[in-house]
Amino acid sequence: MALTEEEESAIRGIIEIYKGKSGGLSDDVATSAYGLFPEFNSGGHTYADGERVSHRGVLYTCIQPHTSQPDWAPDVAHSLWAKTIEYGGSESGNDEVPEWVQPESTNPYPKGARVKKDGKVWESLVDNNVWVPGAIGTEGVWKDVTNA
Repeated sequence: MALTEEEESAIRGIIEIYKGKSGGLSDDVATSAYGLFPEFNSGGHTYADGERVSHRGVLYTCIQPHTSQPDWAPDVAHSLWAKTIEYGGSESGNDEVPEWVQPESTNPYPKGARVKKDGKVWESLVDNNVWVPGAIGTEGVWKDVTNA
């Protein structure tokens, strides 16, 4: 069911209010509602650190304050934008466990994030986790919780 413009506007208002409390919506909750975030504006819009935008169906978070320009779109200006990655776990409020995606230094998995990789469910034991679940040497950063 599609939202009306009024409903969308009301929800955006709630998001703006919530942004000021405890850092706003978690990345994982935000990824499931990326359509509620404004589209990237390349025409000289001033973006603040932590501000989120939708671009080509993907949610991005501003990681460096700047004034936009056409060649600084989120999918190409990696020093300005981080793709927001979906994850499951108690902190996210997401009961579904999505497939693992290789993060970059700008969008690592937080402690408690749950992802699927190679038929198993893994939980991150540390913040800022960019390691591959199940890889040799990652026993201290990922825990197999498939049967937990």
